[in-house]
Amino acid sequence: MLVFDDLSSVSLPELIATQNWQAQYRLITRWGKLINPKPEIRTDTYLLRGCETSAWLVCERVHGIYRFAFDSDSRVINGLAALLLAQVDIKSVREINAVNFHQLLLDVGLEKHLTPSRNNGLNAILKKVSELVVSPNFTSEAGC
Repeated sequence: MLVFDDLSSVSLPELIATQNWQAQYRLITRWGKLINPKPEIRTDTYLLRGCETSAWLVCERVHGIYRFAFDSDSRVINGLAALLLAQVDIKSVREINAVNFHQLLLDVGLEKHLTPSRNNGLNAILKKVSELVVSPNFTSEAGC
């Protein structure tokens, strides 16, 4: 059974309102602490490709609602994942598809401050979320 993190304190408007990059970075690393270790998902099956640091993502769909579980050893990547997953966790496919991730990242302006490897990690998370949500491999309401 997956254990999901409480990402309810992650606030995109708060990050956007924080104009100073150092303050944004502190906020992202604080959100990174919301991602608890999940040794049960640290398998090759859930390993994200394209991240410099090892990171794992899995989702579960129950009654049309998606839940995401993420783990990484990097507090920054955990914080970025928390930001992205807070936009899609506990939502339907319609709600998830309505999220414009490209615009979200432009609004926040992270790409100009993140290293290329962290931008790659962020894009790997986005790509995997998209793959999991549109996956035709659902044979039941449980498991992505």
